[in-house]
Amino acid sequence: MPQYFGYRLLDIARIFCEIWTGVFSCFNSPCMHFTYPTILLLAAAFIILNLVASRFAARFGAPTLLTTLAIGLSFGNGGLYDFYYNYPKHTLHISELALCVIIFAGGFESNWKSVRPILWQGISLATLGVLLTMLTVGALAHWLLAWPWLQALLLGAVVSGTDAAAVFSILENSKLKLNTGVREVLELESGANDPMAFFLTLTLSALMVPAAAEANSFFLAGDFIWTMLVGLGTGALAGKFILLLVHRIPLKRGQFPIVLLAWVVILYAGNDILGGSAFLAVYVAGIILGNAPWVQRDINVHFFESLSWLMETMLFLILGLQVNVFGLPGVMWEGLLLAFLLIFVARPLGVFTALSFFKKVKWRTKAFYAWVGLRGATPIVFALIPVVAKVPHAMEILNIAFIIVIVSILVQGTTVGRAAKITGMGKVKENTKGKMANSTPSQQR
Repeated sequence: MPQYFGYRLLDIARIFCEIWTGVFSCFNSPCMHFTYPTILLLAAAFIILNLVASRFAARFGAPTLLTTLAIGLSFGNGGLYDFYYNYPKHTLHISELALCVIIFAGGFESNWKSVRPILWQGISLATLGVLLTMLTVGALAHWLLAWPWLQALLLGAVVSGTDAAAVFSILENSKLKLNTGVREVLELESGANDPMAFFLTLTLSALMVPAAAEANSFFLAGDFIWTMLVGLGTGALAGKFILLLVHRIPLKRGQFPIVLLAWVVILYAGNDILGGSAFLAVYVAGIILGNAPWVQRDINVHFFESLSWLMETMLFLILGLQVNVFGLPGVMWEGLLLAFLLIFVARPLGVFTALSFFKKVKWRTKAFYAWVGLRGATPIVFALIPVVAKVPHAMEILNIAFIIVIVSILVQGTTVGRAAKITGMGKVKENTKGKMANSTPSQQR
């Protein structure tokens, strides 16, 4: 027996030596050559480091999303004591799938009865608001930075939408009790505006690719209608079919969440093949499933709440790894200029115009919506589309988008509570721990 334990200790020591050697061989190599245990070790270490750092930073009022981005940005830049990470295509696909899970979870936890009265406000912000924000940022970049129109509009499209992960996270952590309908509008907008921003980014990237075929306005309009209809249709059909499935086929308790996760992947892959909007599809399916009475619904809510946090962490970490910190100083002043113009000019203009059709929405409410237009992972993900397509100046757009995200989280993310107090849109919750411990996420809202 002692001899057996001796052999096991030698095996464990050999594995740790292999991991240690593998890590430092990567640090001194221009490319990553990770062994399997090295990858597992680093992935788990990043998650734990993020969790600990986020809790520590939260004591000082720093957004957890910013901490996650900072951890990712600290690595993957190359150098003597770092590895080099530059896999934009793989990062884009992983990020899209992670966003699908996050958006599905947001729809799954929504309350349709609360969403219905403000449905058209959210749709107007998610479509017209996104379009106006893109045009405003594009025009400002064209006039102030002397960029060509297509390049300027592409940057505008990349940063035009609010981020579902950022909005959900900030609102959950801000301990705010917002007025009736306010939270629903913000969450509906952030969950529904990704399809519009994604389509605009994809279209402009295609137009900027060298030797790209000319596209007329009728073709673009038809492509947009097809994208949205396919996304809406597949999401609605999937939601109804899954409800029929869970009612007709007896599943074990632990199988329900796996079935739902599999359908999120099916919707993502299916819409990619059909040319539809996967983000719209998973959001619609999530709303249908989250608002229908069926067995063990609460188990699935808690599962996707945890999975959404994991996807959000992975998303910000991998995006931080993809962005090279040494490329940021070269576009720092352009990024800061456009970030403040987005926050104080483009976003308010888009919000006030998109909500001008709703006479009951007061200017204070519009001002709060404008301020909580948080940019998070989504603009960085969308900025990878032109990088993968090898669009001219794509890396410049990616770096500027990253700076805009950092400024948005720092400026807007840390002042949501103050903005709610100034505009009268909400107040800080009091003594909710006991109630929240015994309620579902949808009830907490």
